Amino acid sequence: MIGKVHAIAKGGAGMIHEAGKTIFIPGVIAGETVEYAPLSRRRSVWQGKLLRVIEASPRRVEPPCPHYHECGSCNLQHMSYDEQLRSKSEILLANLKKIAGLVFPGPPDILSSRPWRYRSKSEFQVRDGVGGFFKKESHQVIPIQQCLLVPEAVEAHFLAQRQALSNYANAQLRVISNGRELASRLATPGGSSAWLSRELSVRFEVGAYAYQISPDNFIQANLFQLQPMLDLIEKTLDGMNPDTAADLFCGCGFFTIPLAGRCQSVLAIESDPQNLAALRANLELNRASNVRVVQADVLQADLPPAGLYVVDPPRGGLSTRVIAAMAASGAEAVIYFSCDSATWARDLRLFSAHGFQLQELQLLDNFPQTDHFEIFSILKKK
Repeated sequence: MIGKVHAIAKGGAGMIHEAGKTIFIPGVIAGETVEYAPLSRRRSVWQGKLLRVIEASPRRVEPPCPHYHECGSCNLQHMSYDEQLRSKSEILLANLKKIAGLVFPGPPDILSSRPWRYRSKSEFQVRDGVGGFFKKESHQVIPIQQCLLVPEAVEAHFLAQRQALSNYANAQLRVISNGRELASRLATPGGSSAWLSRELSVRFEVGAYAYQISPDNFIQANLFQLQPMLDLIEKTLDGMNPDTAADLFCGCGFFTIPLAGRCQSVLAIESDPQNLAALRANLELNRASNVRVVQADVLQADLPPAGLYVVDPPRGGLSTRVIAAMAASGAEAVIYFSCDSATWARDLRLFSAHGFQLQELQLLDNFPQTDHFEIFSILKKK
């Protein structure tokens, strides 16, 4: 079958509309005419396979990674970087309109940095002695010789460990790196682990702040977006100066610590014990003594009032209960970071019903060469 790609959807596949059907085809670019084969169907939505490109986009490029067509880690290397950003912007605005019922005036500002070698944390899979990444649409591991998303030091470390990995049937190699130093731990489903580096954690220095992070901790994925993300927080605080703030899903304190420097008191809520341990250590490292730490599931916790809430939830987003609690607290604003534009837009609709307006929106390209991106938004009470 032959069709024209209408747009790129969340997930990175192109959409073709044909006789009332929508077919999703990976590996294409908006505007291209392609030959494809339908593979599977769910209601009126089909998944298809690209057979050949008949009329290629001028923004199509040759993927530089030798594993691209097989590895499941990247799905946009066939697009120029400008086209990746354009496609992500369209996905964001489409979800904002379709799900939240809101129209943003003009395209969002895009905050991007280096498109390669940007990962702060890398997770290599091991199956039956083979180390690498999962194959596309599979849990089969393909061996890799190169990954252009990770720092060169991490790539060299992984390649040097292949002999050690060959002794494991099922494991995951977790590596954290600031671009120079790294810490590496091999974990198995049974809970056993082995350190493959001398260091157990790595120090990240971001502006005036320092963070000690281990391979089991959460940190924002892109090394080169760390400072710009903190700059967004600082700029927002310049125009507000709230006395109190609450950092929900606070992780290791990446946003908590700059908040502590600008507010009289900060509440930090996190559920993961390992992140909590790193959070407390980072608060001490940065001499942030005005932070109250609570171990809790944010979606189940009772939220005290705060002048400002900062949220960076998992892909599932927030809950109706949490949004209602924030709205009832009298908060002046909510800074909402999100890595899922669909659940973010769903939550925005609920915030709007509680009298909040979307004041600022930026697309943070924290995941170049993939369809994923981060959102920075400021919601203020009308």
